[in-house]
Amino acid sequence: MASRQKRILVIGKRADILERAVAALNKQGHAAAGTVSESPDTEFHAGDFDLITLGGGVDAATRERLHARFKEQNKDVMVLDVYAPIAAQQIAWALRRSSVEGELGSAFSVTEGDDAIVARATIERACTLRLDIYSYPGSVLEPEVARLVDTPVTPGTHEFRFESERARDGFMAVLTLNGEEHHLHRLR
Repeated sequence: MASRQKRILVIGKRADILERAVAALNKQGHAAAGTVSESPDTEFHAGDFDLITLGGGVDAATRERLHARFKEQNKDVMVLDVYAPIAAQQIAWALRRSSVEGELGSAFSVTEGDDAIVARATIERACTLRLDIYSYPGSVLEPEVARLVDTPVTPGTHEFRFESERARDGFMAVLTLNGEEHHLHRLR
């Protein structure tokens, strides 16, 4: 049985990245549209989409507002925070994951202090946990990736502490579970 074409709205800050993402999704057989609008929740209605993605360049306040507004418009729409270097993997996972089985992890957070950063994650089922920091030192276009953790974990809350220097120039902390489920935290 062929799967139904997914209707996807891609929201981002950089038109060049957005155009490539929309083209790739349409090439895969989806009906994707993209926008760099500051107020996509007034230009688009969540009822017209199966999946709405918010790019890593969208600030925290706007991200929070859009999550709430789109869920208000359509409680069944999936709103997914994505980050360009891994967005294709994130979207593929979101479209195939089992709503019955649920996510492997929840409540991912990073606390940044002057001398240390602390990452916390609540794990629902045993899996392999990987924590990476993506950074753009200088003016490079492709991120450098620093692997901080790669370990099997059991259900429960896990905490990892690192010297702040390890996340210097960091842009995004990416928690990856079993190589396919991603959770993001934008660093300051």
